[in-house]
Amino acid sequence: MNTNAIVVGTDLSEETDALLAEAERLALAFQGHVVLVHAVEPIEDPDQADSDTRAFHEKLMANAEEWMERRRQNWDRETDLCTCVQLGARVQVLVQEVKQRQAHFLVMGSPFRGEGPPVGIGLHVLAQCPCPVLILPYSAAGPH
Repeated sequence: MNTNAIVVGTDLSEETDALLAEAERLALAFQGHVVLVHAVEPIEDPDQADSDTRAFHEKLMANAEEWMERRRQNWDRETDLCTCVQLGARVQVLVQEVKQRQAHFLVMGSPFRGEGPPVGIGLHVLAQCPCPVLILPYSAAGPH
């Protein structure tokens, strides 16, 4: 069981670097490690998908794995970095990883900008996640 984890949800965007920096800060404070998680959202039920849809999902998974491998190879920080790519709904994948790893925090970004309540998966994650969730707006997560 992987305890002391700080889970980071990524959409494979440039903002991931800022999310990882915040996660590393938390991991150092808790003497933990960082787990970078990406969910490939299926376009239909994977168990009932035809061969073209399965091939499409496999290609997306392979692309995400390659992206994650580059992150691992370039990781030169004080904490360990683990990565995980799963086929599934984003909220379910993130919450499952948090629970499985007994994470201290979940760090994720939000593209929401503007007035009014935030939309997207953030509210769903907040409602289901058993640990504190840190949501960084992409404007704040971008390069400083």
